[in-house]
Amino acid sequence: MVTITAPSSVPSGVGVLDKVSAILSVLEQGPVHLPTVVSETGLTRPTVHRLVLAVQDLGLVEADQQGQFIAGPRLARLAMVAHQAIAVRELRRELGALRATTGARSVRLHQRHGDQRLCVAEALRHKTALSDRNPGRAVAMGTDPVSRVFLAWQRLSRSHVTGSDAAECSGIRHRGWVQGVTDEGLVLAVAVCGRDGELAAVLSLSSPSRRTRCSFRREVIKNAVEAAARISRRLPAQESTGPVKELEDPPRRVGPRSE
Repeated sequence: MVTITAPSSVPSGVGVLDKVSAILSVLEQGPVHLPTVVSETGLTRPTVHRLVLAVQDLGLVEADQQGQFIAGPRLARLAMVAHQAIAVRELRRELGALRATTGARSVRLHQRHGDQRLCVAEALRHKTALSDRNPGRAVAMGTDPVSRVFLAWQRLSRSHVTGSDAAECSGIRHRGWVQGVTDEGLVLAVAVCGRDGELAAVLSLSSPSRRTRCSFRREVIKNAVEAAARISRRLPAQESTGPVKELEDPPRRVGPRSE
């Protein structure tokens, strides 16, 4: 019976999976040659060789120019997806907590999609015809508070405003938020800026205008601004926010093929 000795290797009870896991655990430490994988895992050389070639075909392992084995492109893609999933989960928790704290009917996060905006996450009190805005579907910019925040950054950055429009955009950027009445009722839109000061997203809260009269309470605005600051630190890097792209070249089997 072979004893697997690789670090950080937690047995699953499925032999071949445990062996592959042991090999990947060794690769977590950096590029290694085949003899090192053998000595670190406690597996026989033929077994390691056979499994390494197999996982190369799956894109989980590849060999560098020195013939050392390293983590493959498929693992890199999985890591990106996992990182994004964790970020989205934490983001939804943040939106849910803000909705519960403020009593808003809906809390959403929007990002730019070309000349449109996209709802990327939301927390709703109830699903209704008005509150269900098909998250994930891009919509055109308009005169609503969310669009006004996006356009304030865009127009000033491109110098596309003059006169009163310039003053309004400048005021929104300085204040960091704007509110107004839409079909959903009263909507508060708060800028979520990155470290460079550029607009990364817009956080919005909606509530029936008859309940909040004509404006949100100062405490609600303060909570929303603080939540936007926390969200800005949790947003994935720009290159990770979109769908994970497939590599142009399929995984190739490289490295030693025989004993």
